Amino acid sequence: MKVKHTTVVRRPADQVHELVADVRWWPLLFENIVHVEVMEQSADSDRLRLWAVDVDSAFEAAVSAGRDTTPAPGIVRSWTARRTFRRTPVPTIVFGQETPQPPLLSMGGTWEFRAVPDPDTCEVSLTHEVMADGGTGRHPWIRPMVEAATESQLTGLRTAAHLPHGTARAVADLSGTAQVRIEAAGPDRLLTDLHTPPSLSGALRVPVADDVFLAVQPGRRGARLTVCLSLPGGRVVTKRLRPPAVLLALTDEWTVTPGADATGELRVGVHRRALLSAPRHGRRGSDRVAERVRDCLSADIGDSLQQLTVLSTAAA
Repeated sequence: MKVKHTTVVRRPADQVHELVADVRWWPLLFENIVHVEVMEQSADSDRLRLWAVDVDSAFEAAVSAGRDTTPAPGIVRSWTARRTFRRTPVPTIVFGQETPQPPLLSMGGTWEFRAVPDPDTCEVSLTHEVMADGGTGRHPWIRPMVEAATESQLTGLRTAAHLPHGTARAVADLSGTAQVRIEAAGPDRLLTDLHTPPSLSGALRVPVADDVFLAVQPGRRGARLTVCLSLPGGRVVTKRLRPPAVLLALTDEWTVTPGADATGELRVGVHRRALLSAPRHGRRGSDRVAERVRDCLSADIGDSLQQLTVLSTAAA
């Protein structure tokens, strides 16, 4: 099965190519991508591990979940992939999964970025080629899954292209740290607590895998849903699904490392990245709005770290 989608993006071809090539952007640009780890990298190729969420299925699981939650498999998938890069004559990225999950036998494709007469615009084509055990026709869910993922990624690129000051300037890149006492709780307990970061405390958990769960928080305008992913080395990555209108994406990465001395403390850090949405056309004071959003995101980090510090002190 071959699925090809093409769209026009209001940016030069080389800039759009670099956005797709740099996987650090993916959780911000692509709604379904939770996290990407670069495992190997050279000038013309790389090897990646990716985690992706089926957003609609995640919200369905959140709505139907009760306090006695049971695992909801398949909502978050992970795989490794290899990519190769060709920059002439047409910038191209060729990708393929190393070990597709059954019934898939192969999953790969290409990105192509073609210049058009307008130097500030390019044509982007994303092609997927899929083979499945017994043929893709035996598995009717495959084509809709591929179609949805393809359109979601192209939509992300078009949205980034409409940001008035460029994608990089629309990113809020924030961080914070705190020292946490662990004499009583122990580091394992702290990592467990971090699996529901302080800002998500009290949230309902919906397990989807051994290292992944959904954190569901009730809200005035519907449930707030966050994917929480536990990684080796004391790291927890979270991504908010369908964030408030002022944001296009919101991700956090929490880390736990030993403190500077032998007092039984750990250093907890958080790195937050948020992609701010474009203001409405002609809206005045957009820079001030963006600054207030950054201030709120930063203050929330401080509140979360303070809450974690208080809880850990009480436990000790």
